Amino acid sequence: MKNFILFTFMALGLLTYCKSRSGNTTHTTGESEKFPKTVKIEGIAQNPEGIEFNKNDNTFLLSSLNAGPIIKVNTDGTYKPFTSGEPYPMSSAGIQIDYANNRLLVTGFNGMELFDNDPETKGIANLRIYNLDTGVMEKDINLSSLIPDAPAYMANDITHDNKGNVYISDWFAGVVYKVDPNGTPSVFWKNETGLQSGANGLDFHPDGYLLVSLVSVNEKGLYANYGLVKIEIDDPGSARLVNIEDGYRGFDGMIITPNGNVVGITNDGKSPGGNIVIELTSNDDWQSAKVIHTKAVTPSTTVAITPGNLLYIINQDFAPESAQSKNWNIERVDF
Repeated sequence: MKNFILFTFMALGLLTYCKSRSGNTTHTTGESEKFPKTVKIEGIAQNPEGIEFNKNDNTFLLSSLNAGPIIKVNTDGTYKPFTSGEPYPMSSAGIQIDYANNRLLVTGFNGMELFDNDPETKGIANLRIYNLDTGVMEKDINLSSLIPDAPAYMANDITHDNKGNVYISDWFAGVVYKVDPNGTPSVFWKNETGLQSGANGLDFHPDGYLLVSLVSVNEKGLYANYGLVKIEIDDPGSARLVNIEDGYRGFDGMIITPNGNVVGITNDGKSPGGNIVIELTSNDDWQSAKVIHTKAVTPSTTVAITPGNLLYIINQDFAPESAQSKNWNIERVDF
């Protein structure tokens, strides 16, 4: 059952900043002409789940559920392996760039154990830190050892604050980990909201808090028990659910855009493979929020943003044969 639920959830799609204020996501004039509508990636069994845009060289970075290296993708679809130096391969999900510290932050987990149909194996959750210039791994930090009694582990999404602390959601363990600038891990927050769901997408708001998506999957394969939690960095015990109007069904991946809105991948509430991208806005510092944009998309997992505020998603297909699928699309979302 554990593996069935995980597979169903991944089939829907699993899986980042400024002051909140009402308004739409705006695009810089001319940026849409520089970046294509679709970037086609052909010939690699990457099975990507996470996407990030590197403004230093105008490339996309994609993670790998197949436990391959993070790849660097040009806007014309050409690509090459980027990361190296790992002592052993791991599946990777969420990725984020920390420009201030010149590092690429990656969540790692043991995908083989999560699909082995053995209830005694629980997987593992790691934070892997790479040099942003060279792609060489600098740190490999075990997180799951912090909660040995968890039913299973899956390091999912990732973000960082303005002090160099890193935050990682674990959907199976139901927690958010924190790793300080010295590399010391801890359990930052445990879900005690009353919603029986794991932590999935998350991002840091520069006013000093995280927004974290809680979501599970029901017997029909649809998102259920969902919510968005605001967690103060200095007082995680005061975490509370954001009151959101109709149209929100829980996020997989999500980002906070430069105008303070949140854009993320959710389920349409009709079919397990039905994904939509929605944009939320708040005028009360995320005590409440409302949906201002929606767009149906092909099955996808998360969102990246370019310096010109263009939104891109990575198309995903978690069908059994997709692990060896060699063609993927990075698609621009225009509301």
